[in-house]
Amino acid sequence: MFLAGTNDFIGTINFNEQEEAWGVIISGSVNRLRPLATLGFHIHSQPIGDNHNCSAGGAHFNPYNTSHGMPKDSLMQRHVGDLGNIEVNADGRAYVALRDDIISLGFDKTRNVIGLPLMIHNLTDDGGHTGKGESNMTGNAGPRIACGTILLG
Repeated sequence: MFLAGTNDFIGTINFNEQEEAWGVIISGSVNRLRPLATLGFHIHSQPIGDNHNCSAGGAHFNPYNTSHGMPKDSLMQRHVGDLGNIEVNADGRAYVALRDDIISLGFDKTRNVIGLPLMIHNLTDDGGHTGKGESNMTGNAGPRIACGTILLG
């Protein structure tokens, strides 16, 4: 999938799931981000369209109606779309290399993220555990600064 920022393409993130090995490998890189930042990284619930309208992405993907959490939390202690944070290097580039055992690319229909948007937020995701502001809903991760649709390719 390709990620676009406010005006243009900024990176590529790949999703790979194999039926015999549970979990989805998420890898790629994104550039032109705020240097040395830790930024929220989530899958949202509504399509964004071909024009990468990040504000149209709805809330975090949460088919089980749970509170916000982090990837290490159990399924019932996080949204399916809660992927935590990405770390941005001094050059404004973030390299993504993680495995998530909750999302699916179609093998589990309830957790299927195909067609949904991946979002990068402007602030650090607090994990949903602070009890302040929108922590239990969004992790207080702030505005959306880049997004792209997860597609089969």
